[in-house]
Amino acid sequence: MAVYTALDDRDVQDLLRRYRVGDLIRFEGIRAGVENSNWFVYTSAGEYVLTVFEKHPAEEVTYFLNLTAHLSDRGVPCAHPIADVDGHFLQELHGKPAALIERLPGRTLDHPGVDHCAQVGDALGRLHEAGFSFTEHHENERGPIWWFRTSRELEPVVDEDDRRILAEERAYIRQFRDLELPRGTIHADLFRDNVLFDGDRLAGMIDFNYACDDWLLYDVAVTVNDWCGHADGRLDDARSRALLAAYHARRPFTPAEGEAWNMALRCGALRFWLSRLLDLNFPRPAEVAHIKDPEEYRRILLVRREEEAVLWPVVDS
Repeated sequence: MAVYTALDDRDVQDLLRRYRVGDLIRFEGIRAGVENSNWFVYTSAGEYVLTVFEKHPAEEVTYFLNLTAHLSDRGVPCAHPIADVDGHFLQELHGKPAALIERLPGRTLDHPGVDHCAQVGDALGRLHEAGFSFTEHHENERGPIWWFRTSRELEPVVDEDDRRILAEERAYIRQFRDLELPRGTIHADLFRDNVLFDGDRLAGMIDFNYACDDWLLYDVAVTVNDWCGHADGRLDDARSRALLAAYHARRPFTPAEGEAWNMALRCGALRFWLSRLLDLNFPRPAEVAHIKDPEEYRRILLVRREEEAVLWPVVDS
């Protein structure tokens, strides 16, 4: 991801002495993403990912690491954190939480097909299933409270039309404040750049840095918005059906989720439009900065406001 914390050879060598992962050969910064500092680490024993968590305190990072270990141990395709010689996942570098994580094979996809989307839906369903037995909990820090606060923070720096859209979305979301939907552990950021494919086989889900407890449907909506959309923001019917059907086979949707589907899609679009606007207007310095275009999710939100999407397959009420 974008590199905010600079490391040298001594930093990495000192860290690796805490593990049984061989000797350092080289390391290099990863140039995608916006949240944490990440490097590929190559040793005489294998390849790993080193992450320094820039925003999250140690207790939150412990939650992320324990979650991915829990999921991986239950067959969910995700990267397992590496334990040091004392059995600990959590480390510290330059006063910040850090972790060494297995590097999964494969690459991300820019243009997924129907089968790719079906595999993503199946993997997300498996994640939600396995999450039911995870006993730790973490609230969604980028949920509705954050949406409302951030949208007001952005009002002075966006134009009049965007201020109107933000105000209308706040009013729309308030209608659902008492809605009861199935909840559990969610990824909350399962974009194309957070899933690796080894050839045409899904190798694993990565970057659980927004994982939390929330509506399971919201997690599905965030995923569909990214994996199943056209450039103009419209959803591709075949890819959407494939992802949703594969997920439904793992965890069947409820009638209430069918009724709330379009709301969930709008909430997912709003959340990422807001975060991209925030990064654009209030950027942090980094050695390698990568700020994603907010216009993409503004466009998606406008389409979701105009078209009433249908959850397929909807469970009969």
